[in-house]
Amino acid sequence: MRLCLSSKLGLNMLQSEAKLEIVGYDEKDKFGPCFTVKSPRGHAVKVSDTFAEMFPMWAGRVLITADSEKWALTAAEVATGFATSVIMAPAEAGVEGIVPREKTPDGRVGAIIQIYNRSRFDLKNQMILRIGQCIMTCPTTSAFDALPNAKRRMKVGRSLRYFGDGFQKKGIVGGRKVWRIPVMEGEFIVEDSFGVAEAVAGGNFLILAKDKNSGLQAAEEAVKAIKCNASDVIMPFPGGVCRSGSKAGSLKYKL
Repeated sequence: MRLCLSSKLGLNMLQSEAKLEIVGYDEKDKFGPCFTVKSPRGHAVKVSDTFAEMFPMWAGRVLITADSEKWALTAAEVATGFATSVIMAPAEAGVEGIVPREKTPDGRVGAIIQIYNRSRFDLKNQMILRIGQCIMTCPTTSAFDALPNAKRRMKVGRSLRYFGDGFQKKGIVGGRKVWRIPVMEGEFIVEDSFGVAEAVAGGNFLILAKDKNSGLQAAEEAVKAIKCNASDVIMPFPGGVCRSGSKAGSLKYKL
């Protein structure tokens, strides 16, 4: 039984790697050559010295604020729908986590999402579509850039302002340049530009188990550990777990 737990490594990969310490290497391990790696908490694990499927991507990061955590998460979950893999989905996206109100530009509770694509052009298009159709339509929400230090910028909010049909206004929230777009219950606030950064997709590992139930339980525990201990990371597959591993090419069909 093989379950592929696929986690999308986020924007802070090098910093995350620096927290791990390689304490040994065994060429004669019974499972093949492997590293022994220790975490900051002292946990040690063997990592096989073999192939890992990873891809360079471009990523954007959006901070969604709302009057309540319920609506911030609702917008975040809807905005990251149909985004498991760019093999067939138009983007890869997921919810990174909750942000307390004292750390948001408008003093409201927030949720951070990440959106990935192969090109900056396609990423910008997906961010405009997902913010415009999934966040702006959600009650009480606002959308801010969560990569404020990124050198590359995309004019996402500036494009969305046209929804105001001339009634939109420029504004400043928390020192950020925003657009105030009228909606039926008030106004939707969106930051003028959003940062974009190089990132990594496809950081996954296989879980080998004696049966389906034990394999799934191990995968669920791994997802919990990633959510609790890893920063700047999303897991775009259902529940963080992918049961249909990728296959390069085809033996039978010419696709």
